[in-house]
Amino acid sequence: MNSKIVTNLTQPHVARRRGMNRRAFLRAGGVAIALPFLEGLPSRSAWAADNAPVFSLYIVAACGVVGKKFFPDQTGALTTAGLAAMTDKATHVLAPHASNLLFIRGINFPMNGPTNCGHAQGLCQALTARPAQGGGKTASATGVSADVVIAELVNEGGAEPLTLYAGNRRNGYIAERISFKGGGAGQVRPADDNPYALYAKLVGLADSGGGSGSGNGAQLAEELLRSRKSANDFVKEELNSLMRMSALSSADKHRLQQHFDSIRDTEVTMGEMGGACSQAGLATSELEALKGGLAFKTDGMIEDVAKLHLELVALAFACNFNRVATLQHGDGTDQTKYAVPSNASLGWPFHHLSHRVQSDASSGNNPTAEQAHAEIDVLRMQTLLHGLDQFKARDLFDKSIIMWTNHVADGPSHSFRNVPTIIAGNGGGYLKQGQYIDAGNVTNNRLFNGLIAAAVRDKTEWTENFGEGQGSGPIDGMLA
Repeated sequence: MNSKIVTNLTQPHVARRRGMNRRAFLRAGGVAIALPFLEGLPSRSAWAADNAPVFSLYIVAACGVVGKKFFPDQTGALTTAGLAAMTDKATHVLAPHASNLLFIRGINFPMNGPTNCGHAQGLCQALTARPAQGGGKTASATGVSADVVIAELVNEGGAEPLTLYAGNRRNGYIAERISFKGGGAGQVRPADDNPYALYAKLVGLADSGGGSGSGNGAQLAEELLRSRKSANDFVKEELNSLMRMSALSSADKHRLQQHFDSIRDTEVTMGEMGGACSQAGLATSELEALKGGLAFKTDGMIEDVAKLHLELVALAFACNFNRVATLQHGDGTDQTKYAVPSNASLGWPFHHLSHRVQSDASSGNNPTAEQAHAEIDVLRMQTLLHGLDQFKARDLFDKSIIMWTNHVADGPSHSFRNVPTIIAGNGGGYLKQGQYIDAGNVTNNRLFNGLIAAAVRDKTEWTENFGEGQGSGPIDGMLA
């Protein structure tokens, strides 16, 4: 390339043949002002149309489910009408998304059963597929969790996964316990319990270190795409000017054409993102109310907090802010007093209801407590439904994996066998949908072999065996 042209292209302080006019300068300034939104989203939000990313959200709920009132009685196809008609099953509320769901039974954790506190040990196995060590508030994993493995392979710049918590951190016994770093025994990663923390980052109200900043996040959110379009217009104008220069060789023009093609790909992606990367659908007034801090209440507030977290994860994924997130939904020994009908006469916290007796240690068989637990399962599924609605509204089902599970199979026994698992989204066409399958009594390492492979395949091929357990490879029947 002509040396003078090279200088003009690579060293902006040298005067170009065609100067930047005031309007173009203002455009560039507008882009710079918008950069705090999503921590520099313009350089991170686009992806090639033929190599779209897959986003992964892992949700681990607390205190088990009432198994006979949770999943359908038989495996097979899931339809909206069929699932909606099963009103005696908690998962019937997910019927609007039946075609995007995969229910799986027959998945076990690596440990045969609790050796200490089943709640803590279950949390430590849920995403690591490895036995836990210790128990109670000192319980820990013996390896890295799937979210961390995926984030290391797919996140730009080595960004760690989003780690969120809907629960009472001041519970003092078992707080966040699902996301673990590697390096020998797994080290638990701290989670954000206040949704405002992530909201502030997403709308440009906080710097990367989490400190308070200034700016109008709502306006930045709405004007980001317009600013980016202006930047593309400016660059195309400059490239057109260069293309008209007689000094350019055919090779130079070919390189410039590649720049044009790159801009066109970006514009296509922006069109696909459209309104998905905006604050539309966020409960902004509820989020702003948490700006001064989260004063956690045990009156059912936990479901509202979980819904806010889910809204924000959907936005973060739609804007390619991060490709991986976890949400712990509930405390290990959850003290929430749900106002479900069957708990009106009892007034017990959820942990006691799950034990069927007013105790944190022993188990009973109170039928009213069991029914109250079943009603809470419905509430939990309604919260999951809220999150799935957000993912659908942002056109994420074909680009995502949303996994919901529990840290124990049921309340009274704290069993680690047949732990309920729900997958929403097809992971870029990789996973089966609209089905309820039986995994065949396998350990959850095989579940994660399939999920990790789906989540990272735009970057690499997953050939390892995650965690510990019986067998390797993905679960038979989970792949499309």
